[in-house]
Amino acid sequence: MSEGTKNIFKLIGVVIALFVAYKIVMWATFALIKIAIPVLIVGGIVYVIYRASGGKALTGGRRTLP
Repeated sequence: MSEGTKNIFKLIGVVIALFVAYKIVMWATFALIKIAIPVLIVGGIVYVIYRASGGKALTGGRRTLP
């Protein structure tokens, strides 16, 4: 095989590798967002309840969180 042919195959391999890496990064990003949104919503609701109750523990204890 000539040097030019090897270079073309290398270029095609790099393009395919970059495409696959892009797909993996996008899949991981979307999976993280899909998990993070419900967690943030529930956390926000819990934080609002915590602040509305005066910053005290829900069990009625006397300690407050910093």
